This record gives sequence, C-alpha cells and structure tokens, in this order.
Amino acid sequence: MKKFSIILFLWVLLCNSVFAEVPDDYRYVKTWRILEFTGVADSIPVDTAHLNFQDINLIDRYSIANSYNGNLGSPIQSKIYFDCPEKSDFIFADSYYPYINRFSTNTFYNTKTPFSSLKYLTGGTQYRKEDQVAFLFTANANKKANFGIDLDYIYAPGEYKNQSSKRFAASFFGTYDGKKYKAAGLITTNSITNLENGGIASSSSITNPPSGLETKNIATNLGTGVQSSYKFFQLYYNQQYSLGFERHIKDSEDSTAMEFVPVTKFAHTIKLEQMRKRYFESSVDTSFYAHTYLPIEETNDTAALQSMTNRFSISLAEEFNKWMQFGLTAYIQNEVQNFLYTTDTVYLHDVKSNTKLGGILAKELGQTFKYRFLGELDFLGYKAGDFLLETRIEGNFKLWNNTIQLLANGFIRSDEPSYFEQYYHSNHFVWENNFSKIYRTHLGGEFAIPTQELWLKVGVENVTRSVYYDSWAMPAQYSGNVQILSADLKKNFHFGKFGLDNNIVAQLTSNDEIIPLPALALYHNFYYDDKWFAKVLSVQLGVNVRYNTAYYAPGYMPATGQFYNQHTMKVGNFPVVNVYANLHLKRTRFYIEYYHLNQKFMKDIYYSMPDYPINPAVVKMGLTWNFYD
Repeated sequence: MKKFSIILFLWVLLCNSVFAEVPDDYRYVKTWRILEFTGVADSIPVDTAHLNFQDINLIDRYSIANSYNGNLGSPIQSKIYFDCPEKSDFIFADSYYPYINRFSTNTFYNTKTPFSSLKYLTGGTQYRKEDQVAFLFTANANKKANFGIDLDYIYAPGEYKNQSSKRFAASFFGTYDGKKYKAAGLITTNSITNLENGGIASSSSITNPPSGLETKNIATNLGTGVQSSYKFFQLYYNQQYSLGFERHIKDSEDSTAMEFVPVTKFAHTIKLEQMRKRYFESSVDTSFYAHTYLPIEETNDTAALQSMTNRFSISLAEEFNKWMQFGLTAYIQNEVQNFLYTTDTVYLHDVKSNTKLGGILAKELGQTFKYRFLGELDFLGYKAGDFLLETRIEGNFKLWNNTIQLLANGFIRSDEPSYFEQYYHSNHFVWENNFSKIYRTHLGGEFAIPTQELWLKVGVENVTRSVYYDSWAMPAQYSGNVQILSADLKKNFHFGKFGLDNNIVAQLTSNDEIIPLPALALYHNFYYDDKWFAKVLSVQLGVNVRYNTAYYAPGYMPATGQFYNQHTMKVGNFPVVNVYANLHLKRTRFYIEYYHLNQKFMKDIYYSMPDYPINPAVVKMGLTWNFYD
C-alpha cells in the first residue's frame, strides 16, 4: 500500500505539472456552514491550506488531547472540557461525535465550475494498516442552486488484537439561494462498526514486552466475536420565504440597480433522525463484566432513537432598518421521540413529545459589532421546565495596523437528563433512575489579534447535579456543584522560513472525582516552510509534540459505549512526537509522517486511557487532489 501511495503521488505531481494554472480557490469556490439553530450561513475558508496537512485525520482535528481506543474510527472523548460537545438525547452517539456527518457539520458550496476532491490517507505496519478514502463532488445547476455528494470510508484494523473499525458515511446536500425563497437540505447516512477488545490485559506488554512480541499478539481483556455498531441517518431541510421591497442602490458612478430588501422572513425546518446502537457477543463473557442478567448464549443488546422535529419561525430582518439594525425572531418547535431497546427477546419502546417556545434578538450583519441574545422555554412534554438563556457579543476594532477581536459569551440552562440515563436494560447493565434536571451556568471570553496569530479563550462553568458514570460504569448524579475553569492560549511565531505553533490549555476542576481533567495539555509544532522549484512547490518540514499531564482519565465500557470515572490508574505525562513533510503543488497536497517517533526510545506506558494504548511508531501518508472541471 505504501508503494502504491508513493506511485500515485508521483503520478499526480506529473499530471499537475502539465495542467494549466489552477483557478484561485476563493474566486471559484465559496464554502460555508449553516447554523442549525438559526439557519444563518456562516462562511468558512476553502480547505486548501498546505500547512499542517498531516493533522487532517479526524482524531487530531478534534482536539489536541483525546481519549480513544487507539485507532482511527474508534470511540473518542476529548480531554479538553470545552471541546466536548453537548450531550445528546441518545447517549450512545456521543463517543462517535467527530466521525458523524450531520447538518451542523456539513460544508455547503457555491461553485463557478464543477468542483470535486479526492482524499486518501493510509498508515500502519505491514500487517495492520488504517485507510481512509473520501470523495466530494459539487456543482451549481445555475447561479442559485447547488448540489453535491460526499462519500467517506474508513477501514482501520488497528495495531492491537480485536480492534478493527469500519466507518462509512454518504451525504447528499443542496442549497437554493433565490431572491425571496432560500433552502438548504441534507440527507446523510453513517455507519460505524468496532471490534471490542476491552483493552490490553497487562501494561507490561507495553513497558517491558517479551522479545519478538508484536502488537497484534498482545493479550486483550475480551476475546473474538465482540463488536459494537452505531448507525445514524438524518434528513434535514430548512426553507425560508421573505416578504420585502425593492430599492435602488448605486451600482457605479453613472448607474443604479435594484436590490431586494427582506422585511419579514417565514421559515420552516424539518429534521428526521434515526440512531441505532448494537452490542454483540458471540459468547457471553462473564469474567469481564460484573453482572450478567440474562440466561442466553450470546449478547445482542440494541437501543435506538427515532425522532421528528418541526420548527416554525417568523423573523423581522435587520437589513431593512438603517436606524435600528437588529433582527427579531420568534419560533416554536415540536419534537416527537420514540425510544426503543431490546432485552433478550423483549422489544420495548416509549414515545415522548416535547414543545418549546423561543426568541432571538440579534445583529449578524457587519464586521464591527455583532450580538445575539437567545431565550427559550420547554413548556410541554417530558422536558417541560427546561430553559436556555444565551448571549454572544462580538466586537472588532483597529489598533494601529492590527485588528483586535473581542468576544464574550455566556449561558444559563436547565436540561433534563437523557432518557437512556434514566432507563436502560441490557445483558450486563440495568438501571432505572429518577435524576433531577442538570443546571449549568457559563461565562467565557475570547481575545484575538489574528494578524499577530494570537488567540486567547477563557471560560468558567458551574454544573449543578452533574450526571456522570461512576467506577462501576453506572450513571449517577452528584447533588452538589462542580466548577471548571479553563484558559486556552494559541500563539504562533515566525522566524524567516521557520515557524513555531503553540497551543496551551490549562484546566482546573473543583471535583476530579466527578469531572476529571488533565491540568495541562500542550501542542507544539516547529517547522520549516518554503517554496521550491521556481516557487511552485510548497514544502513544510517539521516536528510536533502533544502532551497532557497525568490524571485519572476516564475508562471505556464496551457494552454501553460510555466513558466512566475510575480512580486506580493515572494516564498521561507522556509526549507523542511526530516528524513530517508536507508538499503542496497546485491542486495536490501530500504528506508523509513518522508518527509516535519517541516510542522507539521511551518505554513508558503510552496509554490514551486505562488499558488502551495509542498506536506504536508507524509511518502515515496522505494526499488530496482537487478538480475544477
């Protein structure tokens, strides 16, 4: 596979050398994401940067410090508190968050010519490789309508026994940007299957391995025939119709043009979702689990959630009023959820409904000053009494030759715990709880000078009645308060053709038995950046390191897919060092990386979390190739 990758790369370089000059990406392709909550388009840069291309994989892009099973596609949780997403109603989905394509993470396009992109990543030892192949195609039918398809496949056998993961995602998306009618839609299906090994049986297999022991032969806590799978399907469609008027605008010194100014926007969003989690054992393992409840020969635990959400809103657009430039939105949302799970041969389901009202006061246009105030209340259904008050204020101003960006955000919210944290029956875990609502307050701020490549984020959060998973991997609720304080600093330096990127995250938790966090997480990246061969080939040569301090990192429970608190083994205090080369020529980006170089001379426990080591030293490679016709 490595020989094939090198040959493919050389062939791509040859093709690029004879092609005409590539169009400027920002002129020919525009990209954005749509805020799921408001339907507002949020522009993002076209993904063509050559710097740090070696971190394109989903794990390194997720956070600078992660707990995961060791290979690409495995369950994952960030060690950075404020990098973790909000908990979902389907608790089994949370550990797969960065692998799942959904409306809020989907990139939308507007292209002057058809655009397609091919991505191929590979790496590993001779007997264990992990591969990712992705293909994107998008085109405009006319100036107003765009459609596209995105395919992504991962196969990662893993360096350790019984660790294989497979992931396939397919998405079809489209947008229509008319004068009065606008729409955006997505249909996506995601499927992930993981073999579960329960972690390695002894840490001495890492720190003091017997002579000639290969990682694929290291004993694990679970045998063959144990696997977890997760499937996610989403249909999302947002449409808006505006009432307004036409006005003259100055087109040039000697001419004017007509511009449509929206006054009132009516919007409807429908979202259909299906989520399904399955845990299967071909023969029941009674030694690994504390309890086995069913007298059956194999475990086949299944849980599912089917939901339909409708949201209707009416907005007064901020564009039409020059004197009071803000928008007002009122909305009502109804959600119907069908919770399903099986235990032995008994099929159980419970239908829940929930309705909320909300409003938004916001100024989203312009660059100098923006703000958004949001409030919502659930008044019908099993979540009645949930509420959210949220604010975000952003300002930009000039100081000498620099632009200073300031942002303040905060929220107060009350949330009903997940249905599956209250009720769940399976072969190895059974619980019936009556948890109270979780109450959270948050204050945060950001200070940035982009021209100086400086970003600082600070945040403090108080969690009352936090729901967590205890040392038995059972859900529990803490009756008191837990405070989290975090500072996230990024600063990049440049010395001629050399660069040094730095990201330092400091965290403090008032109760590490409930919310354990590493006190410090670091990422440093030192590199040489230049253009070679008549300045047509961009070259980056570098070394980076990731590190977090030791702490009682959460363990992972295969039967439920949950990360749980433990207080017997500290994980961390071990750097991961990688050396790499990135090349960028016109339409093509390529990298080769020697991952975890220091494993060759450091014999410490390189665990990501208890019993789960990261991959040993391996070679990784990848390329992307973009087409504009």
